[in-house]
Amino acid sequence: MCPARTSKAPAKSERKPAVGSEIAPGVFVGGWKEAVAFDGERFCVLDEKPEDMPQGTHIPIYDDASDRPIVENLDRVASAMHAARVRDRPVIVFCGHGVRRSPMAGAWYLHRYENLSLDDAYARIRAVRPKVEHARDWLGDPSPLEAPSRKGSR
Repeated sequence: MCPARTSKAPAKSERKPAVGSEIAPGVFVGGWKEAVAFDGERFCVLDEKPEDMPQGTHIPIYDDASDRPIVENLDRVASAMHAARVRDRPVIVFCGHGVRRSPMAGAWYLHRYENLSLDDAYARIRAVRPKVEHARDWLGDPSPLEAPSRKGSR
């Protein structure tokens, strides 16, 4: 005879909403739904600013016409995320599903402020968010991302 179960999964209304995947202390990568529930600074990296975007900062990081990252904007996002972390504010960088653009911005943040190679940054992100796609797998020309690190230069 099996013992009676005394614990049960929390009811859907009792569960905490997903807030993204933590890639560094207080730094999260996620998709739209995770950003809506996030309590902290939000950075949207979608190509166009959605009309119903959760309150936050919009900085596009990908140029569809050239199929290339916008490195200057990746630097802007990383710098803004770092500034929020210095103020001890949690941050989330988000896109539609948290698979391409937000992981690219998160990897760039880790590259710039933790001095990780982009491959190591993506490995860290994949450890907590396995579905991400490395930029080299979806960008037509990822070479602009291979610039040398400038840790803490922003």
